[in-house]
Amino acid sequence: MKQMAAVGLLVLGAVLSGCSGSGHGNAHDEDEEPACVDGFEGWWNSTPVSGDTTGLPEETVTVDTATGKTIDAFNRSRNDAGKPTAVSDVSFQPVRDESWPADSVVVIDTSTGKVIETIAVDPGTQLCH
Repeated sequence: MKQMAAVGLLVLGAVLSGCSGSGHGNAHDEDEEPACVDGFEGWWNSTPVSGDTTGLPEETVTVDTATGKTIDAFNRSRNDAGKPTAVSDVSFQPVRDESWPADSVVVIDTSTGKVIETIAVDPGTQLCH
């Protein structure tokens, strides 16, 4: 139980802080692109301690609800092979839905096209595209 609680806290911390994996990082020079968030970690792209991924999505995209643009992608097979998943590696094209909440991102399972997670984003947060 302690191990599961620790994993839950780690996942929660990653979701709350965002995961800036594209190298956009914090900009210090005025000429640099401002810092942005381009990905989130959660149950959908993690591997349980047991290693059993039964029931977890094989591939997901994270979509900015304001623009309908995909900002992050995850493919379990690529990840297991030690390769990152670029947005361009995923052929799924999300269709913006007016019911998606404002100031959020949605995580979509590409095999079903269904939203499996909604994450509120503080207004003014720059999402990488």
